[in-house]
Amino acid sequence: MASHKLLLLLAPIALWLAWIALRALSGHRPTRASVTVGLSLVTLLYFTGVVGTGIFWVATQELPVFDWHYLTGYLLLALTLVHVALHWRNVAAFLRRGSPAALVDPEKARFRAWVRAAARATALGACVTVAFMLGARHGGRELTVVTSACPADAAPLGKGALTPVQVVKAGSRTLPLAQLYHEGSSYPAHAALPGLTVKTRPDPYLGVSGPATPLPEAKPGGGVSVLQAYADWRAGRSSQPDARLTLEQLSAILYHAQGVNQTIERRNRSLDLRTAPSAGALYPVNIYVVVDDVAGLEPGVYSYHPKRGALILVKAGKNALWQLATASGSPGAYDTAPAALVLTTTFGRTAFKYEERAYRYVAMDTGHAAYNLSLTAATLGWRAPMIARFDDGAVATALGLDGTDEAPLLLIPIGKADKPSPEPLFASAPAVAGQRSFVDLIHGGTSLRMAGGGGPLPRHPATAPAPAPTDIALPAPAQGLPLLEAIRARRSGRDYTNATMTLAELSALFAASAGERADTPAQDPLLVTSAPLGLYAVVRNVAGLAPGVYRYLPLAHALAPRRAGDLSAAAEAACVQQEFCRTADVVFVKTVRWADLFLPDGDRGYRYANLRAGVVGEGLYVEAAALGLGVCGVGAFQDPDVAALVGVDPREEAPLYITTVGKKP
Repeated sequence: MASHKLLLLLAPIALWLAWIALRALSGHRPTRASVTVGLSLVTLLYFTGVVGTGIFWVATQELPVFDWHYLTGYLLLALTLVHVALHWRNVAAFLRRGSPAALVDPEKARFRAWVRAAARATALGACVTVAFMLGARHGGRELTVVTSACPADAAPLGKGALTPVQVVKAGSRTLPLAQLYHEGSSYPAHAALPGLTVKTRPDPYLGVSGPATPLPEAKPGGGVSVLQAYADWRAGRSSQPDARLTLEQLSAILYHAQGVNQTIERRNRSLDLRTAPSAGALYPVNIYVVVDDVAGLEPGVYSYHPKRGALILVKAGKNALWQLATASGSPGAYDTAPAALVLTTTFGRTAFKYEERAYRYVAMDTGHAAYNLSLTAATLGWRAPMIARFDDGAVATALGLDGTDEAPLLLIPIGKADKPSPEPLFASAPAVAGQRSFVDLIHGGTSLRMAGGGGPLPRHPATAPAPAPTDIALPAPAQGLPLLEAIRARRSGRDYTNATMTLAELSALFAASAGERADTPAQDPLLVTSAPLGLYAVVRNVAGLAPGVYRYLPLAHALAPRRAGDLSAAAEAACVQQEFCRTADVVFVKTVRWADLFLPDGDRGYRYANLRAGVVGEGLYVEAAALGLGVCGVGAFQDPDVAALVGVDPREEAPLYITTVGKKP
């Protein structure tokens, strides 16, 4: 918690105590009655604060004031205890008068000795418990990186990885850094993290100053279907062998990735909503355009301003694209690229609300924007692979970023076709304890630096389990709105009717988000270095499909039953009692296996997995919009309960992200 917030919250108590002190210094010793009156007024003030933040902010999930809410609650509790202590004699007398004879002496002047002893023991136990909880939360949680190799008892974690897993000692536990972060940012937390993320909310737009180039308005238009755009992108096809990237095309790509497409007024405050969803509508994603050969633009680095619909020049010159190519994996993707887009994140926009869990959300939000960006490029005939494997420091330097408050997460060169090239080798940028926050620590610990050389890169093969008699083949996907119309129409919605989803609609949702083709694995542009995710469907109301939990089999485009029965109530409980998780027709759960996570880049795999979860989640979002369905992503859930819901062991397979889909009213 930021110190200025705590000082502000303590101000009423400080003023009250200062008033008492001044009265005492002036010879007017405060009476018990005057102290009680002042205490009652201050207590009422904090009670109003707790109720006010609960009703008007927390309950409506508007401003992120959970910190104000719980801190005023703690202070209210403390003041109430002081109030009771000042009046303890009156309270004790009241309790004695109504107590059975066995608990008090015959004159009811005092409780019997054993009752007083039990009361003191209970009070002492409560104090010790509170002290222990505070110590566990706020003290003694230094992390030590004990080795850069995976321990024997953690095998097969990191087996075959080019970049060793960083093993961290936290208290009595020793485990990979990524796993420690995931457990510590889970609800409820199973590993103590070293401190809260302390940040003040930054502006939702970058304050970049420089010459501005207005972009042509992105024209409404559908283009191909979502499913066709997804298939074209996954196949790596390009229909622009000789064309030059135009400003109009670049404008369309940027707008459908992060453009402002709706502004709402809420309690005298404007909120700009964008074409890609974001946790809490906080929008941490920024887009830089590194231009080499775009009609109407001089070479250089530009920042996209979603509100103004303009590019702001950061620095001129052609050198930046070469810097990206030499600092990232898949260097051949830049050979035919007239421009590359770099998706960065401003951590504070999300971290000031979601604290430690924010690192998950910023990566997923980046995946949301990347799905829209890459598929829009595919509809315009350009290849747009997602490259998450790069030297973090070198890319930040190329853009002029500090790499701490704002850092790059994803590179997307807009080109024609990859040219075969050796894959560079990377090493971990070592995790450093004592960072400002655990978000800083996990980002630093999942960073890479160029290690020189090159060679074949171990990849996760596209494999399919042996067919089982119980597998359910999905029908041909339903068709809906074209891609660009679906992106423009997409909004999060939590109101679902009890209307039944069709099996063709469910088929389309899977195909647009996680569909794969066994014949084109080498061309897969979907973060090829990352572990494939598990995608589960908790089905409540789909025609022709019994309620239960199913795992999606991408290569077979089929479902494998996992659990039978209506589990919608369990889904609601796992989603922190959010009702729409019960009323949705289908609840989708994205997971990753720890044994797969660390190949090839160690802890960096955790970043890849959350980026990929965002990509899959946005596929569900956009296809649901294309089909006229309601959809809402869920990042806040009880991690162990979600694992139990889909029938996985969280020590082996971790839930990352939930998406609910249902029929709109």
